[in-house]
Amino acid sequence: MKVNIGKFPKKSTGKRKINIEIENQDTWNLDHTLALIIYPALLQLKATKQGVPNEFADVGGEQHVMQDSFDFYQESYDDAWKLGLERWDDVLDKMIWSFEQLLKGEYDDQYHHGEAKYDWVKSDKTYPNPITGKIEETFQMVDKNPDEHWYDSVGHLKHEERIQEGLELFGKYFRSLWD
Repeated sequence: MKVNIGKFPKKSTGKRKINIEIENQDTWNLDHTLALIIYPALLQLKATKQGVPNEFADVGGEQHVMQDSFDFYQESYDDAWKLGLERWDDVLDKMIWSFEQLLKGEYDDQYHHGEAKYDWVKSDKTYPNPITGKIEETFQMVDKNPDEHWYDSVGHLKHEERIQEGLELFGKYFRSLWD
């Protein structure tokens, strides 16, 4: 994949130069390909953001400049604004973490403990071949080292759920990813 997105032109009538070339292999694992672009973009957005989406900036009323007669309002407004910034940072952090996990690739290895050794053992079941109709034997994968190897399926599931949460937040706030 080649992506070249030029700067915004100085003249408002000019168009931004955009050149995108996508190869077949880029779509084989499109989630990873897109994560290569999205992850650093989210990092930069968080580092350089100058605002927050409206729902995080809703501090419950008019701006404090409109309420100068109430000293307490400016204080509560500033506190609410700070809380909104923190909430938006938390959402960005969850998105960033999820895309980072997608780039790690083999993050699920941490849930396998000990050395896995597998073997294929003939099972007692047979099935007809859908093409020839001939009855064929089946085989089952068996863990040859069950006492020394174990898989943390609960931990792995929680990890996957956390990744999914960040991806869903990315979708939910996609139109709010601006600076």
